[in-house]
Amino acid sequence: MTELIAPLPPVLAPTGPGQSDLLVHFCGRREGSQFTPAVPDAIKQMTPQQRLNSILHSQTLMAFPPFRADGMPAVCFSDSPGLHLLHMLTERGMKSWGVLLKRADVIAAGGGGIAYPPESVHDTWASETKVWGNPIRTDGAHGLMDFSWEREWRIPSSTGGVTFQAGAIAAVLIGDPDWKPSPVGESWVNGVTGQPLPGPSIPEAIRYLDYPAAWNIATHLYWDGTTLHHVS
Repeated sequence: MTELIAPLPPVLAPTGPGQSDLLVHFCGRREGSQFTPAVPDAIKQMTPQQRLNSILHSQTLMAFPPFRADGMPAVCFSDSPGLHLLHMLTERGMKSWGVLLKRADVIAAGGGGIAYPPESVHDTWASETKVWGNPIRTDGAHGLMDFSWEREWRIPSSTGGVTFQAGAIAAVLIGDPDWKPSPVGESWVNGVTGQPLPGPSIPEAIRYLDYPAAWNIATHLYWDGTTLHHVS
């Protein structure tokens, strides 16, 4: 699989007010929207929370062919700065579960922003480049098709996914302030001194849960339905 963090991420020009330094990969879909056919039933049946948990534990973003990408798998993101992210969560109904990665790291992994050309133009593209576009259709006979509001970026991956180092996830988006990923292990410490213990051998012993490194390093953003909050 593609490695997300390159030794030297590219130096980019400063982003403008209509851009974000972070790109969000949502773990859930809007109500009524369809999965692409290649997504396994096991993943379709997972909740957004379960998908997020899997990403944090495996340090892998799975890639599947987007619609109209001619079979090329890709990991998909949205360039959603401030107000547009609020728009995605409210008016567009995106689920408030996901991971946010640095724009430079996505580019270093071979990713980039896609185009939204007219469908007649996209139809002329070579098969291997179709993944870089999601066409706009305005032909009334076939219905409107316009997903440009997604402001999509993609990392094409013929290997089916992208692995990343724990620090690649800059932030985690959650819809429950008390949510945490499942622990990777547990240990016991002295609740007074903080010293490790072999087990609950003294009254001061408390259980300490170890969580995935990607979760520990990332900023946690909680969406309460109207506002984003930083939570510890």
